[in-house]
Amino acid sequence: MTTTTDIGTRTVRKVLRRFLPILILCYFALYLDRLNLSVAALTMNDELGITPAIYGLVAGVFFWTYSLFEIPSNYIVSRVGVRVWVARIIVSWGLVTMITAAAAGPGSLVVLRLLLGVAEAGFSPAMLFFLASWIPSSRRAAAISLMIVSVPLSGIGTPISMHIIDAMEGVAGMSGWRWMFLITGLPPVILGYFFYRIIRNRPADAQFLNPDERAWLESELAKERTSLGGEAKHSFFRGLANPRVAALVVVYILYAFSLFGYQFFIPQILKQFGLSNIAVGWVALIPPLLAVGPMLWWCRHSDRKQERIRHFAITGVLAAVGFCVAGLFLHEPFVAFVGFCLAGIGLYCCMPIQLSIPSTFLSGAALAAGLATINGLGNIGGYFGPQVTGIIREATGGFPVAVLVLSAAILASALLALLVDRRIRRGRETESAAGARDVVSTS
Repeated sequence: MTTTTDIGTRTVRKVLRRFLPILILCYFALYLDRLNLSVAALTMNDELGITPAIYGLVAGVFFWTYSLFEIPSNYIVSRVGVRVWVARIIVSWGLVTMITAAAAGPGSLVVLRLLLGVAEAGFSPAMLFFLASWIPSSRRAAAISLMIVSVPLSGIGTPISMHIIDAMEGVAGMSGWRWMFLITGLPPVILGYFFYRIIRNRPADAQFLNPDERAWLESELAKERTSLGGEAKHSFFRGLANPRVAALVVVYILYAFSLFGYQFFIPQILKQFGLSNIAVGWVALIPPLLAVGPMLWWCRHSDRKQERIRHFAITGVLAAVGFCVAGLFLHEPFVAFVGFCLAGIGLYCCMPIQLSIPSTFLSGAALAAGLATINGLGNIGGYFGPQVTGIIREATGGFPVAVLVLSAAILASALLALLVDRRIRRGRETESAAGARDVVSTS
């Protein structure tokens, strides 16, 4: 006799087997193309006359257009579905990455990074909206972690990109960093086609599921929507106006400040330890790889406990401690690197937990809106993180103060998240009490 639990486990497993490989590949390509600028900077900055402050601007300006177009992009997703629109996003960012090979100076690089922001806008929240449309909330953090695991794994691209730069230097009269942009931009163009072929927008379109599995999945997701107040309460524009969303925007701004300040500058920090360019690529890979196991375990723990925000806060504090150690001991390469490893583990463990928080109080189109708002406006921190890091580096002649600022930002994010948690819990208690009063008044 087949139980509901058996059907649920089998169905979720089938969904993940069907969709996770292409989602992981797309996320891997996303972060490779977003962050390969940090690898190119080791040789590109001198060639194009880019100072640390200008590099911070070039790295961060991407988030201007990314944030501006995030909400419109996800409104389109809520109307036409993930399949067509995200396939367009993937192909677009691949083409812009390839064109970046033609950059002639800081001005053209800024324009191309702005275009990359337009191209990528909407991808991450659309992927989260997609998982929320297919995976019940009780299993969602673990599913998100399996998808987001490609983010730390994309660190593998750092040494690969460095080897491309080294091997292709001078080929056909072009700098190696130009070849790197050309070569790393091609895979997303191909992935966009396969994404369109594989992805389906909703369980009703899932021919790979048996009728009983489709029925179970649609029933579970419908129960969730009902428990959160139904579709009318969760329209796209209500998701934009939700006060909890506004608070999480600030949490994510501080988190993104720390994350992207770290990611865009870690190769240059490691270079100051006296490493070769190739060695920088391999050493920079260690912190994200160390984060993979803890991230998967922490997200499963979050699912078992059915708790998100405190899990985010704990790993945020770990990242803050790591950055503090690195900043205070930057003159001791080994100790500083241990600090960066702790910071990397904390930052990457935070990511899937943070992304799963909105689905605890939003559903349907409102979830698409909430994710777009948090990811879009929150990524403003992705501009300020690299920009402030570059300015401090240029003003002080080193990275210690900048790294300590990254520590303060992620610590503030963790503490603010705990305050948001209190508000969400109070909101649920208020809604439960109101519901109880309604039941009494109608009986």
